[in-house]
This record gives sequence, structure tokens and C-alpha cells, in this order.
Amino acid sequence: MKNKCPLISVVMLNYNGLNYLKKTIKPILNLEYHNYEFIIVDNGSTDGSIEYIKKFKKIKLIKSPRLREKNFACNYAIKRAKGKYILLLDNDALLNDIKIIKNLLNLYSNKIGAISLSFFDVGKLKSSNYGGYFNNYTYIKKNKAVQLKSLSDFNNCQVGFPQGFAIFISRNNWLKIGGYDDHLIFGGDDSDLGIKLWLYGYENILYSKTAQTHLGLPKNKTNVQYQLRLKETFYAHLYTIVKNYSFVNMLITLFFYSIFSFIKSVKQAIQRNHLPTFFAFFQGYYLFLINLPIAFKKRKEIQSKRVIKEDIFLKIRPLRLD
Repeated sequence: MKNKCPLISVVMLNYNGLNYLKKTIKPILNLEYHNYEFIIVDNGSTDGSIEYIKKFKKIKLIKSPRLREKNFACNYAIKRAKGKYILLLDNDALLNDIKIIKNLLNLYSNKIGAISLSFFDVGKLKSSNYGGYFNNYTYIKKNKAVQLKSLSDFNNCQVGFPQGFAIFISRNNWLKIGGYDDHLIFGGDDSDLGIKLWLYGYENILYSKTAQTHLGLPKNKTNVQYQLRLKETFYAHLYTIVKNYSFVNMLITLFFYSIFSFIKSVKQAIQRNHLPTFFAFFQGYYLFLINLPIAFKKRKEIQSKRVIKEDIFLKIRPLRLD
């Protein structure tokens, strides 16, 4: 690398995350790397976040013109970033390593698409957050939780896709593949990003020499909230499969994932004693069908540009620890 200290853009997405920002901003300002800009893109906060951010002269505040649209906001901020590399963070990402940027730069090379940062939920002794992986049945493979001390064993291993909590990527790569897809509402954005990087000839890897802390523990959702998330997730995954998979794998995965999704909606409806949850499957499919022309249009572009003809991302598996 000719420039050993290239400009890095740390980009953080925020929406009503004041309580998180009070803990996550200062570690970034104290990083042991000085050639960086710190951008926070706000998605329409009303909790005092904006006023708090303005207290820090080092931070560049960008207000997204389209509120509560995560993917658009990230793309909007990164297009305005000046760094050669982007460290994209959620507002609840607490960096524990002041040398994190130096370590990521040492790991990065021209063949790398993106680096996923391993993390653990605050207060937990185990973590399953060591990159994302695929299969032909449930679309996303569920990772086995491992002891925190074991996370470092995964360092520099290939991953199917980077988890959106914290991603390190060159700005050129982000722009080359089109960044996040604005048509994805919830879910699918990180897996879509990872697949496109593989198809364009790059590989995704994991940084787990140190693990970062996820402050935002999952909250129990109401039945209505869960139904909405289920619908949006079903749609996002179906849409992403059509866009990116080779034709045969697309048909196979659509078939099995549809069965899996149907069973999941039935199971959740019974467990929650909430019949509308069952209809999330059909609502997600309806959303998928009305966006199918867009998916096929994007598919034509992606498939024409792909360098790797094989769906190699389906073969990436996490390291097995005995």
C-alpha cells in the first residue's frame, strides 16, 4: 500500500440513538489513527441526537433527505465521504480497539471486497456474530454461538457476507457495486452487498482479532411489529435471490426458501397466538411480486457484470472449532 495512512471515512447511521451515541462516539474520537473523517448521517431523529452530535467539532453531520430509509441514508453519506476506505457503523457499535483502523488496513488487499467486524452482545459470554453465511434452504445459515475467546480463531477467514453492524470497505468497491439497494426495506441489504462483491471478483473476510460490543440488545416485538418485520424480511430475501443467484440456484433456493418461510409463519402464528402473523408470508410474497420487474432489471445488470460465474458464496462456511 503506497499510502500507509490513507484517509478513512467513519460513517455512522443514526436514528433516535442518543443513548447509544453517548457511549459510541468517544471511542471513535480516541482512535489511534488520525487521518480520518467522522460522519454521522441522521435519519430524522427527534430524541436530541442532532443537538448532541453538534457538540463535537470533529463530527460532520449529514441529514438524510429521505427519512427512516437506512439504505438510502448510507448511500447518501458514502457518496459525500472523502475517504479511500469506509468504516460503516451502526449507532450501537462500541469499538473496543483503538488500533482497529490500523489492523483493518493491514488485513485489507486489492482482492478484498469487504471486511466484517466480529462483535458480541453486551453482557453475553458467547457470540454467533462472526460473519454471515448462506445455504439453499433457509437462505441465511444460522451461526453456532462460540465462546468470546474463540472469536479470534476466525480472524481473516472468508465469510459469505459482512454483517451490517460494522463493515470496512473501499469507497471504490462500494460505488462500483452500487452500495446498498434502496428497494430493500428491512433485511437483505448486507447479504445483497456481500453477494455482489463475490460476483464481481472480490472476497469477503472477517476481522476478529478483537471483538466489538453491540449495545443494542434485541427487544421483544409486539405481534404487529413482528408481523411487519417478517413480511419485510421474506420480501428482501426473495428479491435478493432473484437479483443475484445463477438461474438454477435461483429456482432451487426460491423453492426451498418459500417452504421454509411458509412453515416459519405458521409456527410463529401458533406460538404467538396471532393469526395475522401467518399472513406475513403472503404479504411478503405480494411485495416481492410487485417488485419483481425491478428485481429482474437489476438481475440483468448484475449478471452481465459478474466476473465469477459460479455462486461461490454458497460454498463459504465458517471455521469449525472442536
